[in-house]
Amino acid sequence: MTPAETGAREGAGIAGPSPAPDPVPVQAQTQEHARPRRRTRRACDKCSASRTRCDGECPCRRCREYGYSCRYNREVKKRGRLPAPTRETPHVSPPATPPASKTAFSAAAIGPKHARSDDAPRGQDPREGAESPQMMAGRSAHAMSIPSLTQAALHPSPRPLASADGPPSRSRAASSSASAAPDDMLISDDSTSYASPANGAPSAGRRRASFRSAASNDPPRASVSTAASAPDGFLPDVLHQAPSDECCYRFLDPVLPFIRRIIPASVACELLDIFLTDPGSSLFRGASPYILTRVFRKKSIIHPTSPRHTTPALLATILWCVAQTADVMLLHVPGTRARIVNELYDLATSLVSERDPDRWRRIHGGLRAESEVPHPSLPKPTSMPLTTAANEPAGVVDDVLTFILLSIAVSGSDFKSDCYKWWSKAVRLALSLRLNREDERCSAPVSPCANPLCSCHRDAADDASLADLERREERRRVFWLLYSLDRHLSLSFNTVLSMPDSYCEVFAPLPETVWERLEDVASRELPLRVLGPPTLASGTGFFEYFLPIMAILGDIIEVHHRRRHPRLGDQEDSHAVAVIQELLASYELSLDSLTLPSRHVHASRDLVTGLSTPALHQDGIRLAAYDAADHIKVRLVKAYSTHMLHVLHVLLHGKWDAISMLDDGEDWITSKRFTECATHAISASQSVSTILAIDPELTFMSYLFGIYLLQGSFILLLFADRMPQLGPNESVEQACENIIRAHEVCVVTLSTEFQKNFRKVVRSTLYSVRGSGTTNWEEHRARRRALSLYRWTKGAKGLAL
Repeated sequence: MTPAETGAREGAGIAGPSPAPDPVPVQAQTQEHARPRRRTRRACDKCSASRTRCDGECPCRRCREYGYSCRYNREVKKRGRLPAPTRETPHVSPPATPPASKTAFSAAAIGPKHARSDDAPRGQDPREGAESPQMMAGRSAHAMSIPSLTQAALHPSPRPLASADGPPSRSRAASSSASAAPDDMLISDDSTSYASPANGAPSAGRRRASFRSAASNDPPRASVSTAASAPDGFLPDVLHQAPSDECCYRFLDPVLPFIRRIIPASVACELLDIFLTDPGSSLFRGASPYILTRVFRKKSIIHPTSPRHTTPALLATILWCVAQTADVMLLHVPGTRARIVNELYDLATSLVSERDPDRWRRIHGGLRAESEVPHPSLPKPTSMPLTTAANEPAGVVDDVLTFILLSIAVSGSDFKSDCYKWWSKAVRLALSLRLNREDERCSAPVSPCANPLCSCHRDAADDASLADLERREERRRVFWLLYSLDRHLSLSFNTVLSMPDSYCEVFAPLPETVWERLEDVASRELPLRVLGPPTLASGTGFFEYFLPIMAILGDIIEVHHRRRHPRLGDQEDSHAVAVIQELLASYELSLDSLTLPSRHVHASRDLVTGLSTPALHQDGIRLAAYDAADHIKVRLVKAYSTHMLHVLHVLLHGKWDAISMLDDGEDWITSKRFTECATHAISASQSVSTILAIDPELTFMSYLFGIYLLQGSFILLLFADRMPQLGPNESVEQACENIIRAHEVCVVTLSTEFQKNFRKVVRSTLYSVRGSGTTNWEEHRARRRALSLYRWTKGAKGLAL
């Protein structure tokens, strides 16, 4: 027994005074008097609703582990009956002098209503081409507006700026989606008996409203102004905390006021991390299949103080694309991914619709909205859009990229033909902004010439600063992404090219290493540029290996559709075929040079043009320094490019339609072209085996790979279909098994219906061959029905169902 305990016991038994006990450290008392765990005085809303133990922290342990939104908004009630005066008079008048907490709450609740008109937003960076929430607030009722999001953005709270000395530091836990979020997390159960921002607010009348239609009958979205009138216990924390408190990327600042009711800022940062991830670098942190290339410099995105100015519409579209496949804890909760993806899509389309130049038409004296009913007493409905030199309504390059990303993600969904709407907007806007004539040269003897719309006037106004070089290179890269996707979609949907090579007068993109280190390279030391797309592989960047393939594919598509021309189709095309074959052979040789052990590019050759650029290498700039990770990417690029190379040979010499190939009404099998197709189809199957060995999950280019895998498989399906007449062939069966496995992996990585159907067709064909040898006509008809969904005959739409 300690002296303290002895003194306490004597004091308890004797009435007289006793000497004071010696002080004992608190730690010793805690260890000596170890008592059972005390009951938590108050549980959080989530633990209280689910009747589970809560530790009373914020966030509590359970919410932190499961990624729930930990809040303490539930009203604390005492047990037993209410006192009689309370039962008779439910609404008691407030005291004359409310406590400090009530006063603070009243100011927060009344402030947004009475002080909104004269409080101007502060601390916001002016963003060129970016539509701010304040601009959105002034829109008229006829246009698609986002009132609740605009109100939520009118009072941003100050946020600490990141340090300019290094990348933004993360204050989140191991998974930021599992930490406490100031925004509603959309995980709270709708069946709970209390109201919360996650399940809509206190009443059913404050449910989330969809952005799909401006004339929707759904109740409006609960906003800051509506939440301010809620009871005390239900006031969301979003009023007292800045939407960007948990965001470490200033790049996302323009969109944070709009997404605060959809996802927390910390989850938006996680989605941006995935956006910045290179394809094939990680399995659990895999890149989004719909982000083919970042286009922008990574340093410009993650800059801690001055990131690239980007429109909220583009940022919302990026988050929507990434959220569809992102491996984020919040999105793994059943039903959450679909809900968040739908709301991000609604937000992105609403924001981009406000910026859509198609909403405007030119009149004498300016522009007018198409849906506007002109009246002299009405103010202008919306702010005027940017215009070109010809007074044509046009946006900025961000809008083109927004439409491109919408086209990519929609074309990868089940409703592929819906991407035409966004694709046509992307093409028209790119032409309006003259992205296809970015480097057009004026032929006039003097510069600038007399034509005010000529490019020489723009070139004379431009300077050679880093910002201008970056801006113009972004325009080029957006155009080449549009160019590449045009060829890819033309093959997928059996259409002619929307952006022929005759339209293009743009320099080839800079090498990736130069682009990412643009500030370290003087303008006079940039590689010599040539107009038009490259046709040789020069690196592992998207524009270095995929753009040359798409340039050659565009030539094949031109030849293919010219053969179908009713009047010109009978003309000889042997010269065009020979030119394309030479391009394919040169590209194959350039792939071999990617594996050279040299860590420096020779000074006699430029990565893009093949021209001499000695000044670039005098300063020792390394353009192709491959480390171990780069070596793996080189293997991936070489394997995928080799497969696509063989598929291009098949497309050049063969038929594109599976049923026409199986019917063979033109005796095509006996021609020399069939021999070329068969040889390259077998080689393509062998390349698939190599790809599966390097990339077992097919994550490197899952969005792009499907159509080339399909077109390279039609010949193998023909071989398998003819095996009952020609006899068994083990090599053909093995090639078909490789194709089936590849389609199965593709479906797991990025589910597409056409690959599921084709896998069943090939598997059913092999079953019938390995069976009794008799033809099962019911199975045969089922295979024909599946193949008839996707036709590449004249006028058919390919995969666009």
